[in-house]
Amino acid sequence: MTEPANPFASGLAPNLIPNPPGEIPAAPGAGDAMARLSPFNEPQDVDAIIANLTLDRPLKLFIPNRDKYPDWEFRIINSIPQEIADAHNRGYKEISHPDLTGLFTDLVAGTDKTGKAYRPILMARPRAVGEHIRRVHRKQLASLYAGMDPANKTDGIDGKYTENAGPAGGSKGRFTGDGWRIRTG
Repeated sequence: MTEPANPFASGLAPNLIPNPPGEIPAAPGAGDAMARLSPFNEPQDVDAIIANLTLDRPLKLFIPNRDKYPDWEFRIINSIPQEIADAHNRGYKEISHPDLTGLFTDLVAGTDKTGKAYRPILMARPRAVGEHIRRVHRKQLASLYAGMDPANKTDGIDGKYTENAGPAGGSKGRFTGDGWRIRTG
């Protein structure tokens, strides 16, 4: 096969012979050029994305401007039905204020055994409810600790197998008699 005559090929090596390109491709239209700049089919609202950025949050679960709500207690739970029911039983309700709900919309807390993702949910309850619950718990703990305190021990611990040795020595058991003999045969 012979190559067509090239006016520039007069005695040059084949790798030095210029190959001008064929036709120049047509420029894409304005709509095509704009479509290639975005990886999304739908337009993105840049202002909304910037407004929802959380660059000033030291932790992902941090609630900025929490001091604006002094009468409320906040809690972040996973969107697992058992946790939601437990939070409702403790007086918490889901936050409906758009500024606060937007804090956790894009976060994923984890996945369950089936691979379904669960998300964090911001909940709140009145501080008075939390204080009441803490008062009741402290009262129960104080009662338990008082029962374990040796200073509150009464002298009435006397029974068939125990003998009260007084407040200083506690009680002692009696391990003698027919029921406590070891049989060897």
